[in-house]
Amino acid sequence: MATHGSESMGWWFPRMGRLMLAGCLAAGAFSAAGGTQPAWAQQSTKSKSGTATKGAGAGAAAPAGSAAGGATKAGANAAGTKGANPPGAQIKASSKPAQVDEENLDLLSGEEVGTFLESLGTAIDEGKLADFNRNIDWERISAVASQGFQIPPKSKGKFLAEFRDPQDEETGFSGQVIKSATTGGSYALVKVHEVGRDVRALFRMVLPDDAGFNYHDYVIGRVDGKLKVVDIYIYGSGEMLSSMIRRAMIISAAHQAPEWLKGLQGRDLDMAKAGKMVKEYSDRAGRQDAEGCLALYAKLPATVQKEKGVMLVRLYASTLIDDTTQQLALTELKKSDPRDFAGDLQCLPSYLSGQKYELFQKAIGRLKKEVGGDPYLNVVLADMHVAQQDYASARKLLEEAIAADDTLIDAWWAMVTVCLREQNYAQAVKTLDKLATDFQVDVGDVTRNAEYADFVKSPEYQKWKKPKVAKTSGETRVK
Repeated sequence: MATHGSESMGWWFPRMGRLMLAGCLAAGAFSAAGGTQPAWAQQSTKSKSGTATKGAGAGAAAPAGSAAGGATKAGANAAGTKGANPPGAQIKASSKPAQVDEENLDLLSGEEVGTFLESLGTAIDEGKLADFNRNIDWERISAVASQGFQIPPKSKGKFLAEFRDPQDEETGFSGQVIKSATTGGSYALVKVHEVGRDVRALFRMVLPDDAGFNYHDYVIGRVDGKLKVVDIYIYGSGEMLSSMIRRAMIISAAHQAPEWLKGLQGRDLDMAKAGKMVKEYSDRAGRQDAEGCLALYAKLPATVQKEKGVMLVRLYASTLIDDTTQQLALTELKKSDPRDFAGDLQCLPSYLSGQKYELFQKAIGRLKKEVGGDPYLNVVLADMHVAQQDYASARKLLEEAIAADDTLIDAWWAMVTVCLREQNYAQAVKTLDKLATDFQVDVGDVTRNAEYADFVKSPEYQKWKKPKVAKTSGETRVK
């Protein structure tokens, strides 16, 4: 199960480095709870953008000995929750191509966007960080982030490099995407759509080790005649990547050379003046000093208090105190930005661990409506029902998810768990066989997983023992 406090949100602060207030760059904002499949039981595949990458589904149980690899597919549905996958499971997948609606792409043709996303997906699938970064206009993002700064030409290149260079490392946004997609998580294209005049591609990111999920909405534009990503809206932080980097730039410049910020006005200027306090505020949250963090929040200028990243740090600290404090912080965050989903994502672990199922379901419902009905969210909701022992509701949600995308391996693993809990061992066998044949999963030794204890005693198991695995030439990473 997703847990309260540091286990569910602890990733947020240590990874930030210079971008301490950048929020959820690539990291997932919620760890889907429940289930008994090890987080490492993930599907390992090689495919193009638009193919499905599968992780172990929520609620599914993974037996001991499952060897599994990373799942990546820039166009697929995947989950990273615990489930019924035995240790030693070796996973490979099939997929569905991403669909591009040409009528909704304004000046960019559907074929052009599809080709671009194929290139982006191939770079992710193959773990080629440099190729991935070539598809993102980091220069434009840096220019937008540093707008209004008065940096001398001799210093500007070096300063901007502080924020561009990390993208070539594992800890940067790009590195986190690649690492997640190739080491047991997944990266999946959900839809191509328009927001105002922008053409966007919405991706779902699921982190390895049951560490959470997030959505990234890539803004696609033409740069020097070629399509590139010109900015990215991060659901887990509720703002554009350029805005997150700008906040970090302001704090960094305020420390290095305050005179560079003389051209800033309003909230940006207030942020610069309060830079040291903001850094200490974030550091205290990272140390889980919730009371100290909130005490500093109260001293920040009112304009700085309304910064999205600052408000999310407050929400995190409030979650460590009590429900009333958390709900007050969430209410004020939504008042500041009624369309915010970052707050919902951040509160999901505490809702589930606190058995606040109605709040959990409403938050997922809002997110599902916003992203356009991603079947993966059915798996997350099914997991909630498994926690409630409402297996009929869980089964219904999983059937709907499979009907929408039968390559969503998470839903199949979650269905195994439902079958085991219902003691429907005949269907459990059929589902495990499907995982073995259609997804090329070696389910491993089910006798070493407590979730399968009653199943192992059943006549169905004695007849079945272990499924046959379809032969594949693809690579499986053993973990």
